[in-house]
Amino acid sequence: MQILLTHLEPSKVMKFLAACKLGEGDYLQLKEKLFAEDNVDSLYEKIHAYQNIE
Repeated sequence: MQILLTHLEPSKVMKFLAACKLGEGDYLQLKEKLFAEDNVDSLYEKIHAYQNIE
């Protein structure tokens, strides 16, 4: 999981887990863990930076 998060955007990790049906468990707990350090502003910055790369 850590490798995926290191190399992919969190949204792509979630899509991967959903496609592989590896997402057994509590999504809300996973979401809280993934975005614990983020707020709306930091997520906006990450999305904006990611969109400018592609």
